[in-house]
Amino acid sequence: MSGAIVITGLGVVVRDATGIPAFAEWLMPGGGLPDRPAHFDTSAFRACNAYAVSPARRAAALEACGLAALPEADRACAAHGLIAAAEALAMAGLADPVSRAACGVALATTSGGLLDGFADAVAAGEAGEVFGLTAPPGACAETLLRSFGLAGPFASFSSACASSPAALSYALSRLRAGDAPVMLVGGSDRMRAADFAGFNALRAMDRDSCRPFDQSRKGMVIADGAAMLVIETEAHARARGARPLARLHAAGLALDAHHLTHPSPDGLARAMRQALAMADLPPEAIGYVNCHGTGTPVNDRTECEALAAVFTDPARRPLISSTKGATGHLLGSAGAIEAVITVLALRAGLAPAMATTTTPEATGFPMPGPEGPAAITGPYAMSNSLGFGGINSSLIFEACSGEIA
Repeated sequence: MSGAIVITGLGVVVRDATGIPAFAEWLMPGGGLPDRPAHFDTSAFRACNAYAVSPARRAAALEACGLAALPEADRACAAHGLIAAAEALAMAGLADPVSRAACGVALATTSGGLLDGFADAVAAGEAGEVFGLTAPPGACAETLLRSFGLAGPFASFSSACASSPAALSYALSRLRAGDAPVMLVGGSDRMRAADFAGFNALRAMDRDSCRPFDQSRKGMVIADGAAMLVIETEAHARARGARPLARLHAAGLALDAHHLTHPSPDGLARAMRQALAMADLPPEAIGYVNCHGTGTPVNDRTECEALAAVFTDPARRPLISSTKGATGHLLGSAGAIEAVITVLALRAGLAPAMATTTTPEATGFPMPGPEGPAAITGPYAMSNSLGFGGINSSLIFEACSGEIA
């Protein structure tokens, strides 16, 4: 396909898995249940559980990919991104400095290091000395650029839970404009007690587990980690002998400007229609939608209304699911990990099981159950994200054949 944009590398680190093979094996049966973070005490909170990457897992992963000696490796937000980026670049065949030199960076995050260094420095009694070096919101993205010797276009995005699709949209546009042949793009986040307290104060957290589209759903469960993708023009990938894993056809972005925390179906419907128009596809071409699906009563209901407004033929509606019951909600990185999940699901022809959704609501769309994955029909899939403030996004992917290295 002339001018096509392909994905050639994937990387991931979450609480339960580091690396794509382990992540896919853990995810397909439905993942695991949340527990208490290892790096701060949650006993005083209403909801105590999360999906937090442990310091021990992070340290082991950094050591395994040879990044433990980097100056920024002890900053957890940057560390998560470094681990996932190393895997994605290696999978894409961009292992040496010469091949990476033209690669750009577009990173999504909730705060991007804005408070990470400060929180660590306060604990160590060194706030004044360290804060100035780690304060910029783009600090995590800058760490990736320096650590891997990337010299292409650079940007950092923080637009709530739609941050990662915004980063992917930017990278897609730079590739199509000819500004770079290849981009490293994704999301990296670190969980802090302040984040945990904020979502507890909003009463958005479920005390037990996230149950997307379940009749008894009560909220989200916060998570951290990272997911990265290498995307490039298909011509560039073919010229250097790289194997495409999937195509990224479109990124739709729309703001509903309705309410800070109460989404409107209109915004997401417009984002989906934008993506379909950009991809030149009818709604019935989509075989699977990875939904935002936070498990809050308002989000899931509004998302179903938006889906029904776009996929109007009840007989030709796609399979839908949310994977937040398995991974938790990675906030600014959520769209990146769900983009990775969508690619893995397309390539396997299976949407992961929804293990925590045991009493599913009548959504009007087919969904996987807790008993196992469900078959996806067709080569196209969509991944949707919604952010605080009414930010909506929709990505469209197409599977490519061949094994993941």
